[in-house]
Amino acid sequence: MFLLVFLTCLQPFVCAAQESSSFPGAQIDTKTLRVQERADEFYARTDYERAFHIYRNELAPIGDKYAQYMVGFMYLAGQGVPEDRVAASAWYRLAAEGGAKKVVRIRDGLVKALDAEQKTRSDRMFLELRRKYADLALLLDAVRADQQLLQERTGSRLASGSSAMLVVDLDHTGSMQSGAQYYGEIEQRLQDRLESIAAQTRIEIIDINKMGFSTLESKVEQHLNELE
Repeated sequence: MFLLVFLTCLQPFVCAAQESSSFPGAQIDTKTLRVQERADEFYARTDYERAFHIYRNELAPIGDKYAQYMVGFMYLAGQGVPEDRVAASAWYRLAAEGGAKKVVRIRDGLVKALDAEQKTRSDRMFLELRRKYADLALLLDAVRADQQLLQERTGSRLASGSSAMLVVDLDHTGSMQSGAQYYGEIEQRLQDRLESIAAQTRIEIIDINKMGFSTLESKVEQHLNELE
């Protein structure tokens, strides 16, 4: 019964996932798109072991909710991996943090069907996954990276802190940018990520410099260790 429901819901969620333009930590680049396509191609050819490996080890860890969903689906169906409904429920709980209604509904049905011992194992596995791959965990890592970049502005990248010097942004466009523009974009990105963290946790973040990253990290980790 469960498997029939999941197979019925799979294709609509594929379409919804493909419309997503970004992950919590960064924009989807062409390399990630190629990895997604390769995983989907392996799955379509029923090469489930290769598809599972990519979904589990390359895409799920960077916040791809569809990949997290597919790991759960493949655990449930026993495709490319031994069937394991507890592991499936944990991965569905992680994927459902994206808010897709069908995934939430399926997650709820799976968890409800677990007995007490299975639910305990699912809770433990879900919290372990959440601490690593939840949107909040990835946002926190991205905030850390942004802060490190901003600390470089007085280093060798911009001698004497001159905003008139040019920096090369090879990770994005390869074009030349002024220091002011380069770091301004990072500051805006950092603020957007902090606002996202605040919205998801209700942590009050007025000034990250005054608050301190270690304090933010502690508060976010506390949130990630709680079952909601």
